[in-house]
Formats: sequence, C-alpha cells, structure tokens
Amino acid sequence: MSKSVVDGKTIADAYFRRVALSGDRAAHLIKREGKYQPLTWNDLHQKVLGIFENCHSLGIGLGDRVCIISNTRSEWNIADLANLAAGIITVPIYQSSTVDDIVYILEHSTPKLIFAEDDSQVEKLLQAFVKTKKSLPIVFFDPKTPLREGAQLISFDQFSRFSGNQELATRLKAIADQLTPHSMASIVYTSGTTGRPKGVVLTHSNFTAEFRAIIDVFDVSAEDRVLSFLPNAHILGRVESLMTVFAGWEMAYAESLTTISQNLGEVRPTILISVPRIYEKVYSKITGDVASAPPMKQKIFNWSVKVGRQIARMRAEHFPIPLSLLAKYQIADRLVFSKVKNKMGGRIRMTVSGGAPLSGELCEFFHACGVKILEGYGLTETTAAVAANYPEDYRFGTVGKPLGDSEFKIAPDGEIMIRGSVVFKEYYRDPEATKTSFTSDGWYLTGDIGEISDRGFVKITDRKKEIIVTSAGKNVAPQKLENMLKSHRFISQAMICGDKQKYLGALITLNQDDICQWAKSSGITFETFEDLIKKETVIKLISEKVQAVNSTLASFETIKSFRILPKDFTTETGELTPSLKLKRKVVMEKYKQYADELFR
Repeated sequence: MSKSVVDGKTIADAYFRRVALSGDRAAHLIKREGKYQPLTWNDLHQKVLGIFENCHSLGIGLGDRVCIISNTRSEWNIADLANLAAGIITVPIYQSSTVDDIVYILEHSTPKLIFAEDDSQVEKLLQAFVKTKKSLPIVFFDPKTPLREGAQLISFDQFSRFSGNQELATRLKAIADQLTPHSMASIVYTSGTTGRPKGVVLTHSNFTAEFRAIIDVFDVSAEDRVLSFLPNAHILGRVESLMTVFAGWEMAYAESLTTISQNLGEVRPTILISVPRIYEKVYSKITGDVASAPPMKQKIFNWSVKVGRQIARMRAEHFPIPLSLLAKYQIADRLVFSKVKNKMGGRIRMTVSGGAPLSGELCEFFHACGVKILEGYGLTETTAAVAANYPEDYRFGTVGKPLGDSEFKIAPDGEIMIRGSVVFKEYYRDPEATKTSFTSDGWYLTGDIGEISDRGFVKITDRKKEIIVTSAGKNVAPQKLENMLKSHRFISQAMICGDKQKYLGALITLNQDDICQWAKSSGITFETFEDLIKKETVIKLISEKVQAVNSTLASFETIKSFRILPKDFTTETGELTPSLKLKRKVVMEKYKQYADELFR
C-alpha cells in the first residue's frame, strides 16, 4: 500500500489522518478567473471546522440529517466531509429533482439543514417548504444567490468561516473518535427508475470496505488526479469524491458537463471515472470527425483501429503479441491513437465506467486506442462498485470480478445475489422493503439478471423488471439491443419495446448536431429538426443502422419497426435518471402515440 494512502475505522477517522498527512497538498482544484487553483487540505479543514461551529450553534449534531442539493462542486464535498466528521448524516438530493421529489425526501428524512447550490435550487426548496408547511435554514454555495425576506438563508462562505475556537476543534475530533464502523454515514435515495426512491442506509463500514477494495485492486495514490463531473448525489460520484480522503488524489472539478473536453486538457487527469454516456459521446464525436475526413485519413483511421483491436484482444487474453504487430501498433499510435489520448489530457492511465451497461464493442475500441476503460458494476445498495475489471485482468462485455469480500450467486431465475461488507444495512424507515430485498440467508437480491463465467467474470444481461417477454414467450434483454443501436454515430438514445407483442420495436432519438451536419453536407434542405427526421433519406439512413444491428441477432431479437422521436431524452425532461439510465415508464407515457405506432 502506498504511503500516501490512509485508512481508518470510519471516514471521520481517515479524514483526520488525511489532514495530518497531506495538510499542504492540494485536495481540490477549482477553476477561478480562468485558471485551476488549489485548495489545500489545511484550507479545507478550516472550512470543515467552520461548518461544525455553525451547525453546533444551530443545535445540529450527532445523528441529525442534513441535505445537500447541488451540482458536483468543491463545496458539496466539503459540506459532506464536515457532516461525516461530526457524525451528521448526509442526505444527497439530485440537482435535477422536482419540487415533489424534494418534498418526499424532506418529509421522509426530516433534515435540520439544507445546503443548496444556487437560486434555482433555493427556489425549489422554498416551494417545497410551502407544501411541507415547514421551513429550514438553507446554506447556499453560489454567492450570487439573492437573499429573500422571511427565508433563513446564509452563504456558504459565511457558514464555513471558522472563528478559531480551539475548544470546538477539539470537540469535533472527540466526536469523530466516538464514531464506530456501524455508525450511519448517509441516506442515499435511489434515482427512482421504477417508482418512489428508497432511502438506502449506508454505514461508515460500508464506505470504508468499498475504499479498501478499490485500493487493493487499483494502484491509486496521492500522485493521481481525477476530473470530477458525476453527480455527487449518485453513489458512484459520491465514492469518487470521498476517495480523496483514502487515496489522497487531487480532485479537479469540471465547470459543467459541456466543458468536459476543455477541462480535460486543462486538468490533464490520470484517472477518469464516468458513466457510459460520456464515452458514447466521445466515440460519436471521433467517428463523426472521421466520417467527414478525406478518404485517405479514413483509411488510415480504420487500419489503425483494426490493428488496435487485435492488440486489445490479445492483451485481454494475455496472449504474447508478435513484434510485427507491435511495430504496426506503434505506427497506428503515432498517426491516430496519440491524438485520441491527447484530447483526454494526454496523461490518462485508467478510466472507469459504471452506473449503467457499457457496450463491449465500444470498450474494445477505447482499449484499441490505448485508453483503458475498466467497466464495473454496483448499486446504491452496494456502496457503488461490487465488481470490476481489474487493470491487468479484464474481459470486454463483462463487469469484471468481485471486489473485496463480496460474493456473487445466481438465483434459479437468473437474478444476481450479493453479500459482503459493502452491502447496505437497510432502507430508511421501510422495514418491508428491506425484508423483501434479502433472502432468508442474507443474500441481497439485486434485481439484475446475469451470469458468471468459469473464470469468475460477471456479465449483466438486463434488469429483471425490464426483461421483455414477447407473445411467443421469448425473453429479450432490451439493454443489449439498445447499446448496439447507440454505438452508431447518429443514434443518441434508444428504447426497445415489445412486451407481449409479436415482435420488437424501437423508439430512437438522434444526435441532433451530427445528423443536421450530415444533412447539410448531403444537400438535404430542411427548416426544423422535426422536419428533417421525417425525410425519407433520414429514415432510410437509420433503417440501415437498425438492419446492421439485426444482422447480428437471433430472429426473435430483431427490431421489426422503429420511430424517430422529435426530442432527445434528458434528465431535465425526465426520461433519464441523473446517472443517465432510462426511465422506461416515463418514456412510454410521454411517447405513447409513437410506441403504439410500432405495432400497427
């Protein structure tokens, strides 16, 4: 274990060790005035002490709940660490949550304080307060947030200001020392793909077991730097942010999802942790640029990728690579792959994908380019990753092998069952849901369908509740087909339909910028995007993509009809969860007319 890695019986224990070890080193990198600037661990700790002091003055302490609703940013992580150090239970709320979502979480978790990002989040909270008939203090991160008469609003800058009272500093350390591994650390609400979110109770030991498992497998240390943009309300983003304590890596914060490409070049991270959608967009951009390049450049690119894929497959199987093939790869790297890596900052040594299934073909493509994507698997209930592809032991199309002391078992109906130290304690205030989520002998029922190879690699085939059963009784895993469709340049999202139908259909959304650019270069005239997607040439183009997917499928899996939707799926419009998973029920309700047309 690296000397820069710390451990502890609780997150609070490890936090104090981290401050002592890395006080003058950068904890966070934050872009201000056009430049990334460091926040040291000592500076961060002063803010933690200030938050503790102000919470103490409000009577908020051990065992109380505090909510955070914000995009991912340094202040989110600092507020979380202040809570965890003081035994206060953090309750994240997704920044995209509606007022009704917020009302439910506030009434269910009964917090005493809320951290909010900006005016838009404060406005939602004030509307929620009207519905709950209860007002709470709000600490806002963005200094531009206006004060409102009658609201208990205070700026984060003021709330995190420490008076220097050493007696309080000593008291915080004493509280941290009293916490045990079984102390509650957080209530993390699921993203609600199938209904009301459930509050997953995670203890300090759940988190510390997760961090130890990651450190045991991945060679991470204080020499690493991560660009953070995943929602901290999502368990994967949360684990990434708290790994700063155990691994000591520098956490640089992306300005927004739209600036990731620019921020990669500025930050030059060594590790990137993401959901598949980001990799899909990068892949789409690369293939789109190649498609518009001169024929000779296209030929060089395709040759290079072919060579790279050969190398990637041989490395995955630990086969010796012939010198002649290595020589070709060096040429491909110089001509093509180095440019791909430079677009990601030029220092990436490892990337991680989680939160949703990643296409095996897409994963292999990035490995071919020299960008190692290691897909993992986990749920909120397993404190994020419970399995992962290891840096030197991986298989494309799988989520890898179990991490730590986690055990996997497949139920007779194909459902994956898990037990181990990272598995959650209970659903908050929901004993019935807790009971039905475990077998009598303690295995957690994940709701995912999968299989385990004879070499121990886990493969997820679909969600149990999302399996489509056709009228002929054939079981179809929709995620497999959806990932295949999304691997094509012009297709942004896809949802397979066909439960109790004779055949399968697909609702498809397009990458608007790419398809519009293609149409203009092809001499196709159109006034609006809705006008363009009705053109026969566009329908024919997408039909060819669908048929290309069908050519690789069994007959009962083939897509017999499709409809192009006028708008993409987004978190803002409600079709995607904050971790970018499909909300199938929402899509079916919103686009019922299109879905019905698939089977006429």
